[in-house]
Parts: sequence; C-alpha cells; structure tokens
Amino acid sequence: MATLQFNHIARETSDVARLAAFYEAVLGFERIPSPTFSGFQVAWLRLPRSPDFALHLIERDPAAAPAAVGPGAEGAPPLQLPRRHHLAFSVADYDGFVTGLKARGTEMFETAQPDGRTRQVFFFDPDGNAF
Repeated sequence: MATLQFNHIARETSDVARLAAFYEAVLGFERIPSPTFSGFQVAWLRLPRSPDFALHLIERDPAAAPAAVGPGAEGAPPLQLPRRHHLAFSVADYDGFVTGLKARGTEMFETAQPDGRTRQVFFFDPDGNAF
C-alpha cells in the first residue's frame, strides 16, 4: 500500500475573499502562492506552523448542481458538531481562542473529551463549514 501524506482540503465558496479573510483573522492562516484560473477565483492558505498542509478556497461554479446538504447542514446547531463532519486544529491558548470567537459573536459549543483533559470548541465558518 502507498504511504500517503495529507496535502490539502478544498472548500468551495461563493465569496473567496470573505472566506479567506475569516480563515486569516480567526484561525491565523496565511496566503500562499496559488495558480490563476480562467473564470474563477481561488485562495490557497496555510498555517505558519504546518507548512505541508494547505487549505484551498475555490469559487463555487454557479452552473453546477446545488450543493447537497453538507457538513455544516444549514440550521444544525454547533452542539451537533462533535458527531458531524468538521476540521480539527490544536491551539496553544484555548481560552484566548474561545475569547476571540466570543468577541466576534460566533455561536459555539464547548465540551471536553471523556478524559476531561482535552477541551473542544465547535463552531461554523461563514459558509457553514464546521470546526
């Protein structure tokens, strides 16, 4: 079996600039060089301490079929996220991160893993993608 290495996650969006600004301001991503595509916008991002991982934001094709009920299923509360699709990141200052989310008015759900040592916060980005 081939040995795989995680490369990137792609998220489609109707507003690349808005979603990129969220990832930069809230999660600390930085822009990296990306190709210029004809007919649609992209933004490629990475976390400074994770240079081998990229997040590709891609402008949604308006001619494509409507998105199926996705990971952030509209109307689902953050309380349901631990058992739904989501991205997960580690953060050195959990309390500071949560304070920042609260300051932005982000709806969230806080919990801990059964061992009580690993605290978690679940929330959505502006396009309904779950964390």
